[in-house]
Amino acid sequence: MNDLLDCNLRRLAAYYSLPGVEEVAINQPGEIWVKEMGASWAVKAAPSLSEDYLLSLCRQLANVNGQSFHPQRMPLLYVTLPQGHRFTAVTGATVRYAQGDSRGIAITVRVFNPDRRIALDRYGLDADGTLACGPIRQGRQRYGGSPLEDLSIAVQRQEAILISGATSTGKTTFLNAIVGMLPSDVRVLTVEDARELIVPQPNRVHLVVSRTESSCGIDFLRVVDAVVRMTPDVILCGEISIANATGVFRLMTTGHTNFMATIHASTPEGALRAFYQNLAQTNPGIDAAAATEIIANAFGRIVQIDRHGPRRVVTAIEIPSLAMAALRPPPPSP
Repeated sequence: MNDLLDCNLRRLAAYYSLPGVEEVAINQPGEIWVKEMGASWAVKAAPSLSEDYLLSLCRQLANVNGQSFHPQRMPLLYVTLPQGHRFTAVTGATVRYAQGDSRGIAITVRVFNPDRRIALDRYGLDADGTLACGPIRQGRQRYGGSPLEDLSIAVQRQEAILISGATSTGKTTFLNAIVGMLPSDVRVLTVEDARELIVPQPNRVHLVVSRTESSCGIDFLRVVDAVVRMTPDVILCGEISIANATGVFRLMTTGHTNFMATIHASTPEGALRAFYQNLAQTNPGIDAAAATEIIANAFGRIVQIDRHGPRRVVTAIEIPSLAMAALRPPPPSP
């Protein structure tokens, strides 16, 4: 069986086994993105990586590893390849690429190299014991003189952005606009309950998860497991709701703070409350103060959008950790 698997892996292995390759990603059949150590993602035409081949490979990998897989009913697959590489696949109606797609396939292979050794100074640990890049955590700060300049720099630095507003204030339209500020070479993954976000970056995967129980039984939490394995530079979560708040919160507490989302609220402080309230619906015992603090510290900016007559306007761009002050109870009187 392993000989047959090795034979079938050759088409894909031709890319991930090249010297210096750290990871490969397939966002749609017929092309592959390759990331070499110290370099940006690069796309290559790969006509041999057809949909039929990729689905057949997924079935075989599932069989060898004793897992269940079906492109529609069981569309998630996590396995380790014979050489130790980590293989992740999402298929069927859960994954899209182009706007009109009704199904797709996305695969990543994270390369394991037992001989690779990296000196600690590559991580910014200098010989004198100092941190080359300064403190690990720094307080949020304003980056520019104007609100637009400040927001643009925060987006370019891939800080997490929460867009707040009432119904029909254009939150998703605004999110689509600031996604265009991201560098063209970043890898973007979106997770939505309906396909609304427009991502101009070519290295992208769109995952669609129903707010209600879907035919394949995939919920937001299960998709989060796939997202973190697919090495996104930026995650777009769409609208924060009861269904996905726990998954987004999990991303916050596992180091994945490079994401953008929208939420229904009328003020930046209200946005923090709304996020917590969505979270508490499925986590009734969660500590309100601690959870809200985590949410505030995770986002770099909250953008507030309101309606003024027929116009939709940005009325505030807040640093969430500063907005937290309005939520804390005043100190007791002496």
